[in-house]
Amino acid sequence: MIRAVIDTNIIISGLFWRGLPKQVFEAVIEGRFVALTSQALLDELYDALNQNKFAANFAAIEMTADRFMNRYGTIVEQVESSEVPFDVIRDPKDRAVLGCAIGGNADCIVSGDKDLLVLKSYEGIPILTAAQFLQRLEET
Repeated sequence: MIRAVIDTNIIISGLFWRGLPKQVFEAVIEGRFVALTSQALLDELYDALNQNKFAANFAAIEMTADRFMNRYGTIVEQVESSEVPFDVIRDPKDRAVLGCAIGGNADCIVSGDKDLLVLKSYEGIPILTAAQFLQRLEET
C-alpha cells in the first residue's frame, strides 16, 4: 500500500472544496493508502484550521476544527520526523513535510505548494500534485 505525506494545503482544500484535493482527501478517509503525518504537520493543520477565515466553512459542514482533528488523527499514521537541512527549501515550514516523508519512509509527497513541487523529489521521494498522485493511486 502506498505511504504518502499529504500537505496541509491539500487537506484543507479537500475538506472544504471540490476538485482533485477532495478526491485525495476522500482516498485518505477510505483507507486507499497510508496517509502519514507528524506532530509538526498536525500542529500546522490545527493552526491553519483555527483561522477565522474557515469558520463559515466549518459551519457549512457542521464540524469544528477540534472534532475534525480528533477524527483525522484516527485515520492517519503519525511518524517521527527526520531532520531536514535549512538550505533545502525556501520556506522553512515546508521542512516539516520533507522530514515527515523521510521519517515515515514515504513513497511520495502530495502537495499544491509550488516551493515543494519545484523540487520534484527529495531524497528519492517524488513530490506530486493531487492529479499525479491520483493517477499513481489508480495504477496500484
